[in-house]
Amino acid sequence: MKIFAPYLLSLLNFAEYQGLDSDVLKGLLPNRNVDLCNPEEMIKAEEYLAVFNKVIEASKNDYCGLNFGCYLNLGALGLVLEISLNTSSIEQGVFILQNFLDSKFPIVSVTAIEDSQNYILQLDSSVEDITLKRHLLDMVLSVIYRELKLMLTDTFMPQIKLPFIESKSYNDLLKAEITYNNEYQIVLPLEVVKTEINKNKVKQVELLLPKFIAMLNASKAGDKVFSYQIRNMTLNMCAPEIPNFEQVQKQFPYSKRNMQRKLTKEGTSFRSIVNTIKEELSNYLKNEKHLKTKDLAYILGYSESSAYLHAVKSWARKRN
Repeated sequence: MKIFAPYLLSLLNFAEYQGLDSDVLKGLLPNRNVDLCNPEEMIKAEEYLAVFNKVIEASKNDYCGLNFGCYLNLGALGLVLEISLNTSSIEQGVFILQNFLDSKFPIVSVTAIEDSQNYILQLDSSVEDITLKRHLLDMVLSVIYRELKLMLTDTFMPQIKLPFIESKSYNDLLKAEITYNNEYQIVLPLEVVKTEINKNKVKQVELLLPKFIAMLNASKAGDKVFSYQIRNMTLNMCAPEIPNFEQVQKQFPYSKRNMQRKLTKEGTSFRSIVNTIKEELSNYLKNEKHLKTKDLAYILGYSESSAYLHAVKSWARKRN
């Protein structure tokens, strides 16, 4: 069984944020010189799982897989665009997702089930190790849930069902409704199956994705500086809304206080980092002449146009 090689590269990059040395992890591979950037390259599932298991063990985090899934948001935005170009309905989009997993990440599968009221996506994995399997399912659940949210209108919100009662971490990171069930499932009302993909949200992704990638690449030069790591993690987690402090903090092996202290030592704060990101995105989006002020405010996560305009004025004051 083979896995898309660039997925291992994403895992190695995530491991760096957990304080792990990616070069050491590459030592687990039979061929450590394999080109993980090559979109044509595939690696054995056993190699990917060996690295994933080491990351889980080193993180000492019961929700490592969930956190990794949230880190993959930026890459998932590209998949949403790919789906929107090839289909129009949610049902067709799910079919593409299933084929995508089958061809590039076959250790996790998604089965579509219909009953009288619901359209259910059930996740499963062929991995036998219980702990490793749960982290894999957490990771894929996070990615698919966020993709579905982008495809759907705000009228329909996917519901998550999990085979355990503890759900706070899922609520915190995914902002989802969680209920107990025997399997990993994402549940949608049956009537949404034939509905069209939300083109407005997809358009936002289409507008923002090139800028997100450019900003991420521009800041990689300082990836050993903690504030740059926070900025990079924040950008990676955008979906396309910007994550809050608590969501980003959970991605690092530091308490809230330690994280704030490290940022203060570098003369900055999480709020300052987010405001800089919003300012860059705002300046970029202003080139889109068809966007109105209320559109800019909505895309950047402001509840009202007045709040966005207030932020623009504060950015101008700081520059002057």
